[in-house]
Amino acid sequence: MAAVGILNNPRALRNRRRPETRERLRTLLGDEGEILDASTPEELERAVEAFRRAGIEVLGILGGDGTTHLALTAVTRAWGGRPLPALLPLRGGGMNTVARGHRIRGSPERILREVIRRRRAGVPLRTVDRDLLEVTPDGDAASYGFIFGTGAVVAFLDACFRTGRPTPATNGWLLVVAAVSALWGGNFAGVLNRHERLRVTSDGDLWPDEHYLAFLAGSTPQIGFGVRAFSRFDEQPGFFHAVGVTAGIRQLVVALPAVHRGAPWRRRIALDEVARAVVLEGESIRYTVDGDLYAARRTVRVATGPTLPIVLPW
Repeated sequence: MAAVGILNNPRALRNRRRPETRERLRTLLGDEGEILDASTPEELERAVEAFRRAGIEVLGILGGDGTTHLALTAVTRAWGGRPLPALLPLRGGGMNTVARGHRIRGSPERILREVIRRRRAGVPLRTVDRDLLEVTPDGDAASYGFIFGTGAVVAFLDACFRTGRPTPATNGWLLVVAAVSALWGGNFAGVLNRHERLRVTSDGDLWPDEHYLAFLAGSTPQIGFGVRAFSRFDEQPGFFHAVGVTAGIRQLVVALPAVHRGAPWRRRIALDEVARAVVLEGESIRYTVDGDLYAARRTVRVATGPTLPIVLPW
């Protein structure tokens, strides 16, 4: 049985800069497992099926949040309701939000070296259970991830991708531009400050507001840049933190320092609660799952998905 299976995305930001990382991880793995490339949907499907047959216990992802989201979607479908392997984020992408939210630091080599050291010493791996979000547009096939967002979040990602260099430095610079623009009434703030009409129900209850700057959901603490938007993400097992931002972009920027440190959302800024399932209804809803962009015609359902352990190397 292959104990550890690593999915490598050669197109991920860090992997493009350091392609030699793959062979270093291959050497570290030794006879503990294998590493397979997955840069296309076809490669991903083949690699996941190989890992399923091998019965891996730990799934390492050498890529960023988007790679992890696509890999977990493929793995969840392939495993067909059976317990999922433990996730080991190896920080091979740009933002690595899920890894950062769980205080997983260091290079891919350092992270894997510690996991392999513990396995060979017979020391149990330290893990924490997390529920995936199951995101279903218009009743179609579901995808799985940790972070969902609409509205201003999508507009911000659009701007990042339009630069042609969606690196952490570029994204951080755009965040500063957005904040300054919001405070001084600039053009970028106008792009972000568009409220979307949505009918929101959570666990069958209708939310009172209908216009949202953004609607967010998370089963991990951070939404990016260290911002702890989902401070209630682990309040109850089987629930996630849902946030409907009703304020304007300037009010949100003013409140951002408090949100960054995980303070509760203020009612004048947003509605929030923990939920098992949220249904958004609107017209042509654009949304993101872990940084990848999608669109729904009329409805998007966000629900608690399967549970998987996340390996904490330290």
